[in-house]
Amino acid sequence: MHISENVSLRQYNSFGFDVQAEYFCSATSIEQVREALEWRRRNNKALLVLGGGSNTVFTRNVSALVLQIAIDDLTIGSNSAENLPTEKLVSKHPTTDNMGSNAENPSTTVVTAGAGCNWHELVEKTVFSGSYGLENLALIPGNAGAAPIQNIGAYGKELCDNLVSVSVLHQHTGETAVLRHQECEFAYRHSFFKTTAGRDWIVTGITLELSRDDKPVVTYQALVDAMADTAESTEPTAEEVFNQVCSLRRSKLPDPNIIGNAGSFFKNPLVTCQQVDTLLAQYPNLPVYPHSSDYRKLPAAWLIDQAGWKGYRCGPVGVHDQQALVLVHFGAGNGQQIATLADEICLDIKSRFNIDLEREPQIY
Repeated sequence: MHISENVSLRQYNSFGFDVQAEYFCSATSIEQVREALEWRRRNNKALLVLGGGSNTVFTRNVSALVLQIAIDDLTIGSNSAENLPTEKLVSKHPTTDNMGSNAENPSTTVVTAGAGCNWHELVEKTVFSGSYGLENLALIPGNAGAAPIQNIGAYGKELCDNLVSVSVLHQHTGETAVLRHQECEFAYRHSFFKTTAGRDWIVTGITLELSRDDKPVVTYQALVDAMADTAESTEPTAEEVFNQVCSLRRSKLPDPNIIGNAGSFFKNPLVTCQQVDTLLAQYPNLPVYPHSSDYRKLPAAWLIDQAGWKGYRCGPVGVHDQQALVLVHFGAGNGQQIATLADEICLDIKSRFNIDLEREPQIY
């Protein structure tokens, strides 16, 4: 393990902001993570844990040890319970869910992935090896370690639908443990790892349970419409869904290697049914999606587009002209400019619709 000084993080964040890390280390094993944490303790340095850098906006240089989790071990294809993590984390509450208990079922596949595995490559490998369930989540930027933190989701699926457990390491004690599905406290783009207690744990790997039955979920309307035009039959395969999702995302979302971005910048807001009725009276074309008995989900992209922000540009930063949820960096800009633009959009949406937009990326 090597600790480097004064390292540019330009290649380590999908916006491409050229900030400096006071110290930097890329850890490819749990042992190296522990070594880095011990170095940090001895030298009394702050810590910033980094994965693929697709969910971070750097607004300044980082006076800390930036620890990149680059553990990229991947195992696909076992349906043996022996491959499930065995370490236990003392439950915060009784665990009653049984997700993963059918690991010996020949109709399922257990997949274990290190936190440093590229997420899209993981999805592609599972789908084309005959293990299904992640095809709707293709082309989401970032690494596997960020997936449970964000509870990533797209086109009618969320990570929590297939997650069995998350392997973690405590950044202060070096203790390793496993959080089972229920202990992760999943909700819409939320998990235990976003809480005060959860931030003390570093994700080192995930375990998923996928299906050998090729029966993809095609319920999201945009996907339904696209599959109706391209699917070879009325029952599309997981590979067809994977390919269609890739096509849809590429048609709307910029490639971070060409234009800096972090994918969707804002969460879709959840609002009360009463507030929906008020908005529909003024905006009868407002799309509304079910969420719970008391709340409905509204598309943040529609709100931002309706407010006239799509395609807006201010110097080196702006809003993508094909997808209003995506803020972009054209080059030679900085993270503070993106953060300021996001603030301006949030204030405008609040004044127009009385809705508070919530950012997905972390502003550092």
